[in-house]
Amino acid sequence: MNLRRKAGTATTRISTRTAGVFAAVMILGYVTATGAGAADHPAVPSGPPVAAQTASPSLATDQFIVKFKSAAAGSPTERDKTYTKAVRETSIDVREIRTTAADTKVVKASHRLNAEESKLVLQSIAGGDNVASVEPDILLQPTATPNDPYYSQQWALSDPNVGIRVPSVWDKTTGTGQIVALIDTGITAHSDLNANVIAGYDMIADPTASGDGDGRDADPSDPGDYRTAGACGSVSPSNSSWHGTHVAGIIAAVANNAEGVTGAAPGVKIEPVRALGDCGGYLSDVIDGITWASGGTVGGVPANPNPAKTINLSVGGTAACPSAMQAAIDAAVGRGTTVFVAAGNENQPAANNAPANCNNVITVGASNQSGARASYSNYGAAVDLMAPGGDTGAGILSTYNAGATTPGAETYGYLMGTSMATPMAASVGALMKAADSSLTPSQIEAKLKATARPMPGACSGGCGAGLIDASAAVVFPATQTPIAVKAASLNGALGAATTGEVYGLKDNGGYQCFEHGCILYSPASGAHVSTGAIRTLWAGTGYENGGLGYPVTDEVPGLRDGGVYQNYQGGAIVWSPATGAHVSVGAIRGLWAATGYENGRLGYPVTDEVPGLRDGGVYQNYQGGAIVWSPATGAHLSVGAIRGEWAAKGYENGILGYPVTDEVSGLRDGGVYQNYQRGAIVWSPATGAHTSFGGIRSVWASTGFESGRLGYPMSDEYATGNDGSVAQNYQGGVIHWTPSGSYISWQ
Repeated sequence: MNLRRKAGTATTRISTRTAGVFAAVMILGYVTATGAGAADHPAVPSGPPVAAQTASPSLATDQFIVKFKSAAAGSPTERDKTYTKAVRETSIDVREIRTTAADTKVVKASHRLNAEESKLVLQSIAGGDNVASVEPDILLQPTATPNDPYYSQQWALSDPNVGIRVPSVWDKTTGTGQIVALIDTGITAHSDLNANVIAGYDMIADPTASGDGDGRDADPSDPGDYRTAGACGSVSPSNSSWHGTHVAGIIAAVANNAEGVTGAAPGVKIEPVRALGDCGGYLSDVIDGITWASGGTVGGVPANPNPAKTINLSVGGTAACPSAMQAAIDAAVGRGTTVFVAAGNENQPAANNAPANCNNVITVGASNQSGARASYSNYGAAVDLMAPGGDTGAGILSTYNAGATTPGAETYGYLMGTSMATPMAASVGALMKAADSSLTPSQIEAKLKATARPMPGACSGGCGAGLIDASAAVVFPATQTPIAVKAASLNGALGAATTGEVYGLKDNGGYQCFEHGCILYSPASGAHVSTGAIRTLWAGTGYENGGLGYPVTDEVPGLRDGGVYQNYQGGAIVWSPATGAHVSVGAIRGLWAATGYENGRLGYPVTDEVPGLRDGGVYQNYQGGAIVWSPATGAHLSVGAIRGEWAAKGYENGILGYPVTDEVSGLRDGGVYQNYQRGAIVWSPATGAHTSFGGIRSVWASTGFESGRLGYPMSDEYATGNDGSVAQNYQGGVIHWTPSGSYISWQ
């Protein structure tokens, strides 16, 4: 928008004819094109349609199809050497995005390339030692020339040399989903337009100025703005302009309906906001129209259910930008609405006209069919862009009405002026927004200016950035890979990239490495960072091909004592400063989780799982003990004094075998026990931990275990003879066992 400070004098009324201080046609741009019909009745076009001109297809491409030699075809590392070479030689990043059915690789550049850049990348890849062949992945386009019979006469659309070059955009978007608000004279019914018109509002508050006999209401129909001699200060009578209908058709006349014309953005919906009556429009009504159209609140008017992100404002006059209008424009832009305004038709500096001289607007001048500035168009530093507005002998064809005063039959007609140029630009703005909904008004303006092309014809006085070019301005944002999106979200935390994106991993995965780590991706797991000690341990498991698979989270900090974990498809890796990084998986991880992870009695793991135990068993040590697992017994804790006793008996290889329960508390006097395959270990604060198994355990059980007269064991079993006799001491006596029987010695 024009971030300029502009000078002049304010006025409070916007006129549709020459009157008072407004010495111009105040519905900016309504000038009848000579040769197209009578001055007040533009004629229906006649003559056979002429074949539309089409632009030559571009030879540029941002994708390439690469066939690698057999030695490299299956090696991401070898293929990456080719891509790294291309980046080094061309300074253009490339990445492998998929494998074709023919087992070739589709390689994509990081941005749209011109023909010379495409050639450089192609040559660099072709020069790779591992490359068998490479060819451009060219774009094949369907034709997009509308079948509307008058399209060939719409030179502003169909002629790529002097038009706005929208046909090349229509294959990608016609503006579907976008709403353009027209703050104008309202609209008349037209079969080539009705389908693209949504509910609007009549913002004219004064019934005496409205021309329809009432004030503000929900009917934005145009009743006609004709004048009798002497009305509104005019000397002679004039017919209705049907200006809003004509402007609406330039933007959104229905395409491909084998009828009439096509709009520049035929997928757009028009929201008519009537603010101009038979003598023009009050500034206050126009301001409220801007506010309502952009989603702001207007007292006494229902909220707009469909706020527009583009406003076309073809009104104005010779004056400074009124402060109230500037405030309304600023508020609309603040709500995300781009405001396009006409430069004016006085062949003078546009800085003399409001709202062309307001800030935060895109001011549009008019060009003619030769690509030069139209004879009437305002010019100068206030002009941002130029668009076709027509001139003598070659106007702009659009929807129209045949009524001289009140609405009559629908028709088509030629008009010329910056009012016709403005909707051309607004159409491109709406197409840009449809292609990339994230664009802000300032970004739309900047992009329109950056992509404008030099005027094909002469321009004296200043034509802004040049002639608008939809083919360059309407760009869909490059589809970012999940790896690229992830990298962008890190704001450089991983440092500079050291590889391109490399694909071909298990399950269609890929990776990209940076100075301080890598990003791993698969469709099932998403993109996640892999760094440091956790990455090193993951590498030791075989990366994504190992038991852990792909990461499913980034590292998650905030654990006790500065710990960190990262989850994977098959488990997790847990790290703390005191214990280092260790794998946590399966049933052992499940039991650790049940104890409270690192916050429980076990603390952090201090080893990975250790296999090789008897009968396929596995254990993992923790700061506070261990978890032991076997196929027959499952996973169980082993901690404290009971673990010490089990260790003394030879762990799983000893008389007890594997634990079959965790420790069971709640015994008399604070006692605890843990069962094993062939017995148990029993502990109490008074007696310590002792093994209980076999015949002696059976006798003890018969007395009621620790709750009976014997109480807790005070020793392990000990031999009492050479025949296998053993005894075990208890708090209340001794159990003796011999091959021939057993007995108790009571205290």
